[in-house]
Amino acid sequence: MAWHLSGRSFGLGIVVGFLVALALAVVLAAIVLRTRDVYSLGHWKLNVRTPLRSMWMNLGYWKTPDGRPVEYFDEACQGLLRVILEAAGLLTVPGDTEAAPKGTAVLDLGFGCGDQTLALARLVPREARRKFGYVGLTLNETQVRTATGMLDRELVSCTGAIAHLPDRASFTLFCADAARPETWSPAIRQSVQQLADQSFTQKWLLALDCLYHFSPSRRPILQFAARKLDAGVMAFDLILNEQASTTQRLVVRMVGVMMNCPWHTFLTEDEYRAQLVECGYDSNTITIQDISDNVFAGVSGYILRQEAALGRYGISIGGFKLAARLFAWFDRSRVVKAVIVVGRSKGKTE
Repeated sequence: MAWHLSGRSFGLGIVVGFLVALALAVVLAAIVLRTRDVYSLGHWKLNVRTPLRSMWMNLGYWKTPDGRPVEYFDEACQGLLRVILEAAGLLTVPGDTEAAPKGTAVLDLGFGCGDQTLALARLVPREARRKFGYVGLTLNETQVRTATGMLDRELVSCTGAIAHLPDRASFTLFCADAARPETWSPAIRQSVQQLADQSFTQKWLLALDCLYHFSPSRRPILQFAARKLDAGVMAFDLILNEQASTTQRLVVRMVGVMMNCPWHTFLTEDEYRAQLVECGYDSNTITIQDISDNVFAGVSGYILRQEAALGRYGISIGGFKLAARLFAWFDRSRVVKAVIVVGRSKGKTE
């Protein structure tokens, strides 16, 4: 039997189909709304002020300089940056102004969403940043955009001038794999190599809570910084306890793989020192300071407190709860230690 379909009936069919679909959507929306309590707490999303006040992300240092516990995450995160800069001697200026550094250059790996960059600029004394050069590298394009927006707001505005911060042109941010310098574009390589300029009297590679993720290893970026930039290293990292049993080592390596780390990322202190020397750092200048007491328990406890606090609003902290258990185990077993690493290069060789 043949079908005879006029243009009018075809158009009418489309209209009827659309109206039926719209009616179904309205009915489904009504059902969903009626099954939800309109007076619940979901409207918390409407009360959040953006841009967010901070977007820090590291394990944190959970003691204040005078020994009191830190309560808030952003304060702990900035505290970890502060103790790294302290260990590297960047927070003190010699009494002799002629001996003070005339310029500071920093290659910052995994810089996050801008908080770390701004905090660094604020914490380094003005005398040490009369000339300031900063290049940040991260794998996450979204973080680059977020950090760029934060720098534009804080440094281009009068706020930056009032605080005597370096100008916006001193900061360059890129999306790049810091673990593999050979993959950098010519523009990135040129910006990074400008940090080797002799007018910068101190040059540093900063790696705050990221090196254990580097694949294939830390070695390529450490070699690049030491041999091509003559840059010292200041880092927060995780190392393997030399007393860990074979079983514990196996568990840690499996945990590392789940954290998206290379199988052999966790080195003992002796192995770590040897790697630094091999990469071009002076063995006499290398210090590895264990700060586990002020890291693992603090971040684990904070995550659990935050889970309870957010739970009152029906918000789950998600996978961070599993991370809290992992850090609590690190704290109890000390199979992994949280350390601050500082070392000076032997000088440019390439």
